[in-house]
Amino acid sequence: MILALTGVPLVIVSIIAFILILGIIIIIHEGGHFFFARKAGILCHEFSIGMGPAIYKKKFGETTFCIRAIPIGGYVSMAGEEITSELVKVGEQIGLNILDGKVSEIITEEDMDAYVRGEVIDLDLYGKDGNPLYITINDGFQNQYYEVLPDAFYVLKKDNKLQITPYDRSFESKTILQRFLTLVAGPFMNFILAIFLYLIVSFATGVPNYDSNIIGAISTTNSSLIAEDGSTLLLPGDEVKKINGAEIKSWNDLSNELDKLLENNKTTADFEIIRNGKTEALSIECYTYIVSLGISNMQVKKEEFPKEVTHGVRLGAIGIRYLDEGKRGEYEIASGDILTKVRIDVVNSDKSITEGTIVDIESWDQLISLFKDVNIANVYFEYYSYKKKGIVSIEECEKAPMQTLGDDVLSNQRIEKIQIKIGMSPVMKFDFFRCIGNAFVDFWDDFTLIFRTLGLLLFPSSGGIRQVGVSDLSSFVGIFDLIKTFIGSGFLSLLAFTAMLSVNIGVMNLLPIPALDGGRIVFLGYELVTRKKPSKKVENIINNVFFILLMILFVYVTYNDILRMIRKG
Repeated sequence: MILALTGVPLVIVSIIAFILILGIIIIIHEGGHFFFARKAGILCHEFSIGMGPAIYKKKFGETTFCIRAIPIGGYVSMAGEEITSELVKVGEQIGLNILDGKVSEIITEEDMDAYVRGEVIDLDLYGKDGNPLYITINDGFQNQYYEVLPDAFYVLKKDNKLQITPYDRSFESKTILQRFLTLVAGPFMNFILAIFLYLIVSFATGVPNYDSNIIGAISTTNSSLIAEDGSTLLLPGDEVKKINGAEIKSWNDLSNELDKLLENNKTTADFEIIRNGKTEALSIECYTYIVSLGISNMQVKKEEFPKEVTHGVRLGAIGIRYLDEGKRGEYEIASGDILTKVRIDVVNSDKSITEGTIVDIESWDQLISLFKDVNIANVYFEYYSYKKKGIVSIEECEKAPMQTLGDDVLSNQRIEKIQIKIGMSPVMKFDFFRCIGNAFVDFWDDFTLIFRTLGLLLFPSSGGIRQVGVSDLSSFVGIFDLIKTFIGSGFLSLLAFTAMLSVNIGVMNLLPIPALDGGRIVFLGYELVTRKKPSKKVENIINNVFFILLMILFVYVTYNDILRMIRKG
């Protein structure tokens, strides 16, 4: 089922899907931390979904479960993560409530009733050396010594209590293995969720039957498949007998013939099919996507050129990369515009520029031949703009040239530079073991993708030319925009996207960056090697500094995402 939503309904459904998807991923991640923390006997003060002010709180047992206003991130607040476990200090005025001769509540508010009040003289509410917890106060007459219950509470306000943190319930009191399992459990649960979702998608869709030459499904992405009466030239169930005269016995044969189109710079294929027992001949123009530049004839409009345009190709869905993003809006090429001329200035390995000549564009075949062997180049277009109702010259585009993505970047992301497709897929069949295998292959591709992407971020490619930077990253705004796209592709596509997102969040949290799970695991490694625990104060300072840096990066990436959404209109 595909949802044909636009405008406000699409935004509403996207917001709901965004909250649900992130909510599920966060609950699974934090649930992993929570489960293993509880198994280790660690006191968990709060299990929070989202950030910012709380909009709902409910306490179950020792833990307060909380939903916060901003649906990004979450956390499990575990005892012992703070620098000090004691919220009251010597010299402070406090109140105490007593249960069976021991302190059950430590009251910090001056105007609240208490069994006894006084000034703190001495205390130990941590009990690291195995001694009983106690507090000594002066009630104005004498010093009073009280033992403190291990599950006593700080009463911060009338409706705000926090359980004290004895050493044996704290994170730092547990073995290295227990702490490691608690930290790694969050990302691990993200991986389990992703594999589970990929299994659902794989079993629901089945696997391609590559031994068959029968068409299983047709996509309307290729507008050339749509006849004037709205019907499609190819139909599910058609048997493909020949392509360009070559015998087709399997889907692999079909794919090989389409690959030959690219080799020969061709975009039209002659089909011989059998439909309802009759043989039919069809000539079909493929959809072409020059990925390195971001232009295609996918979903291209079928209409006559304006009178002032004598040659060119009409652009379909596009995703052009500009060198100067800040100037893009001044002369943005839009879907439906007509590309008439192009100049390709090759960027050499020493970063020098070899200026090309201006070429009149007549066909997509010609564009394939021009860009097939181009690595990195600055590209200038002359095109007819429907927005401006006129020709935009190459000279105008020189203000901010477009740039192709290099071969290293595309191969790193396992993307074909030029794609020639018909818009059809093979018959699917159920194969239990292949479905399981496909799910794990999809998981592994997603798992390694983030490392390949980090490699592009950290190390220049293609002759020392850096083409991927921090500005290319996406925040939760970018994720929301992607969800809008996947909603139109159907429920299974949305599940696959959720799986990919879950893998990415899991891997990101395992990176050895302070303030993330991976950074805290590094501190455990230090402890394992040196047999000494790092200073809690130093660890917290490092984590807080990196948390601030991550928030600055988050704001920057979000800003770029918003700009991209504005440009897309």
